[in-house]
Amino acid sequence: MLLLGQAGHTVTTRPSKSRAAALLALALTACDSGAEETDADDARLIEIDGVSVTFAELQPYFEWLTEFRPGLGERTKYTWAMREHVLPTKIAQREFAAERAQQRALAEGLCSVATNVRELEQRAALITDKRRSDLTRQSAALPVAMFLFDEFTLNAVSQPIELPHGFFVVSAYDRHDSPLVMADYVDALQVGFITHTAMDWQKYWTAKREEIGAKVTFLHPDYRDDMPKWIQPPTPEEQ
Repeated sequence: MLLLGQAGHTVTTRPSKSRAAALLALALTACDSGAEETDADDARLIEIDGVSVTFAELQPYFEWLTEFRPGLGERTKYTWAMREHVLPTKIAQREFAAERAQQRALAEGLCSVATNVRELEQRAALITDKRRSDLTRQSAALPVAMFLFDEFTLNAVSQPIELPHGFFVVSAYDRHDSPLVMADYVDALQVGFITHTAMDWQKYWTAKREEIGAKVTFLHPDYRDDMPKWIQPPTPEEQ
């Protein structure tokens, strides 16, 4: 139900401890050096159709990917987080604000009465959009994976996790480690409060990309060659 771009597997050693909880709350403070700024110093990765995505917004996902996929390049990790989660979520926040507010309130209501995975299962019995399945770090959406694979959250219930097509409350019954970090998986329960089904969101996002692909007013110069094909970089004169 949740989609994430596929990438090749990299053999990695297991981290000594998870930093996912800290990464979810990470906030960076800008440092003003007083020097004249260029496009390469800009805090933004991209601005498209009036929506800006900054490196600070991408940083928690970049750090998490670095922990478990150290073989990925720096630009690949920032671009991945922008493409798969942050940009579509920010577009959805703008386009479906009222619907999302309603679904967030329902998700928060569930969180208030479920404190562990068994309670979540019981309280969500009448909710139709839920799924129990095995998830790897790569098959789950980025923020979902960050919660489920935190070693301190097993059996705990997440706060509403925001995705492009709605909000999810998640928990894990069990976690299974393997010799390869990327092959680890969790037996997870995901309860959705959605504005779109996964299929409907993909249809919408495919059409939306066609609409906004040429509306890029800023793109960090180091990332011009890393964008997905649907994003049309502006000329230097245009930005």
